[in-house]
Amino acid sequence: MRFSILVPLFFAFAGAAAAQQSLPECVRIALARNPGLKAAESDAGIAAADVVQAKAARLPALDFSGSYRRQSTVPELNFDSPLFQQFFPAGGVKLGALDNSDLRLTVSQPIFSGFRLSQSRTAAAALAEASRGELARQRNELIFRVESAYAALLRAQKGAEIARSAREQIAAHLRDVEVMVEQGLARRDERLRVEVKASEAELVLLQAENGVALAEAALENLLATPLPAGEMYAEMGPGRLEPGDLASSLALALANRPELERLARAADAAAAGKKIARGGRLPNVAGFASYGYGKPGLDMIRNEWMNYWLVGVGAEWNLWNWGRTGAKVEQAELRLQGLAESERQLREGIALEVKQSHLRLAEAAKRLEVTARMAEQAQASFAVAEKRYQQGQASNTDYFDAQSELTRARLQRAEAEVASALARAEWRRAVGLSDKEYQ
Repeated sequence: MRFSILVPLFFAFAGAAAAQQSLPECVRIALARNPGLKAAESDAGIAAADVVQAKAARLPALDFSGSYRRQSTVPELNFDSPLFQQFFPAGGVKLGALDNSDLRLTVSQPIFSGFRLSQSRTAAAALAEASRGELARQRNELIFRVESAYAALLRAQKGAEIARSAREQIAAHLRDVEVMVEQGLARRDERLRVEVKASEAELVLLQAENGVALAEAALENLLATPLPAGEMYAEMGPGRLEPGDLASSLALALANRPELERLARAADAAAAGKKIARGGRLPNVAGFASYGYGKPGLDMIRNEWMNYWLVGVGAEWNLWNWGRTGAKVEQAELRLQGLAESERQLREGIALEVKQSHLRLAEAAKRLEVTARMAEQAQASFAVAEKRYQQGQASNTDYFDAQSELTRARLQRAEAEVASALARAEWRRAVGLSDKEYQ
C-alpha cells in the first residue's frame, strides 16, 4: 500500500522538477526571438550583400535594351537640282523615320579604375566582417542581460520563498500563543503583538511576490515572449567554463572579445577607403561592345531592319577638382587614426573589466562561505529560542529577534548564491565567452 502511494508521488515531484524554467532555455528563446538581435542579423545580411555587389562591379556586365517610338513628323531634305534628283528620284530624303524600333545587347568591362573597384571589394568584405563582429557582441550582451534578469528573478523568487517561510513560522507561533492565552499562560497583549508581526509578515510576502512579478516582466521583455504563470526557476549553476587566473583571463578576452575583431575589421575598411580616395587621382578606363538589331538602325536613308555592332573604349581622368581628392585622403587618414585610438581605449577597458570580474569572483566566493556559516548559526539560534519560548524561558522579543535574524541570514545566503552565479556570468562576458557557454 505504501509503495503504491509513493510511486505516484515520485513521478509527480519528478514532473514538477522537469517543468522548471532554466537559464539555458531562456537564453535560447532570447537568441531566437529578441527583436534587437534580429535587427543586428539584418544589418549583417545587408553587409554581406554589399560584398556581392562590390565583387560584381569588377566583372563584365551584360545589358539588354529594347525600344519603340513613334514620331509625329520627320524632317525632310528636298533637292531641286536635276543633278541630285537622279540619285533621289523622290526629290528628297527623309532625315529619320516615323517608326523607330531598336533591340540592343551590350557588354561592358572595367579595365582600370585606379584600384578603386578592388579596394571597394576589400572594404566591403572588411565591413561585413565588422558587422558579424557587432552581431557577436550583441549576442554576448543579450546573453548577459538575460543572465542578469534571470538572476534578479531568481533572487526575487528566493526572497518570496523565505518571506513565505517566515510568515508560516510566525503563523505557527501565533497559534501557540493563542493556546497559551486560552490556558492563562500568556497575556492578551502578547497575542496582539504577535498578530502585528503576522500582519507585517503578510506585507513583506506581498512585496516579495510583487518583486517576482516585476522581475518576470523584465525577463519577458528580453525574451519577447510571455513566461508561464507560476513557473518555478531552476538555479543558475556555476556554468561549464571555469575561470583561470587573471593573466589567462586577459589573454582569453583579447582573443575572444568581438569588439576587438570589429574594430580591426573597421580599420581594414578604413585603410581600403584611403586607397579608394587616392585612386581618385588616377584615370578610369572601361571597354564596351554592343550588338543591335533595329529599324532604321544606322541607315536612315534605306530605313530597313538591319544588324549593327559597336566596339569602343572610354577613358575618364579628373585632372583638377580644387583639392577634393586630397581632402578625402586626409579624411581617411584621420579615420584610421581615430580607430587606432579607439582600439587602444577598448583594450584598456577590457583589461579593467577582466580585473573587476576576478575581484567580484573572489568576493562572491568569500561571501558565499560567510553567509553559509551565518545561516547555520542563525538556524541553530532560532531553534534554541523557539524551544526556550515553549518552555517559558524566553520572551516574545527573544523569539522574534531570533526569527528576524534567521530570515535575514537566509536572505543573505540566497543573495550570495545568486551573486556567485552572476559573478561567473560577468567573467564570461568580460572574456567574450558568453555565447560559447550556451552553444
